[in-house]
Amino acid sequence: DGSVVDADAVVVACGPWTHEAQSWFGSELEASADANSMEMYGTKYHSILVPSPRVLNQAVFFQGAGDPEVYPRPDGDAYITGFPESPVVVTDRPGKEQLIPEAISRLVAATKVVSSELGGIEPHTEQCCYLPTTVNGLPVIGKIPGVKKGAFVASGHSCWGILNGPATGQAVADLLIKGSASKIDLRPFDPQNR
Repeated sequence: DGSVVDADAVVVACGPWTHEAQSWFGSELEASADANSMEMYGTKYHSILVPSPRVLNQAVFFQGAGDPEVYPRPDGDAYITGFPESPVVVTDRPGKEQLIPEAISRLVAATKVVSSELGGIEPHTEQCCYLPTTVNGLPVIGKIPGVKKGAFVASGHSCWGILNGPATGQAVADLLIKGSASKIDLRPFDPQNR
């Protein structure tokens, strides 16, 4: 809404929308040669959910036919994704990502090719999302260069965000409280190195 919130520290963890936070820091960041330290892209994936005739217990990853991935869910659904698009600067608003019907059709067709059990079942959910990615493929974790103090970024984990989120959270908490991460060497992820 454009209002200003005062804070001693802020952590920018906005996934593929992280680049939009550059404006939060005004001329302080814009004047910095490190403004690209928050450069972030999104790799769009479409997915479908189909009810499985039985509860599956293993994820399956296929090569070819769009490289579909099938993930079982405990409620009996199978989450199926594949056909990633090229990374882009995301302009879709969160929750308003544009579903491309042709991408869903490709997933349905690929499912028919790779699974006789799931291939004939109509999806009950069609969706898409963006995975946050960086130019070098590594997440960006650390102090935001060009901002005097109290500004941190933690984003760009791609599909590994759920797995690496707890360790990233601990590392950023250490940065906020102690000034450095105690359990993880953050140098490879330092925004200064972009």
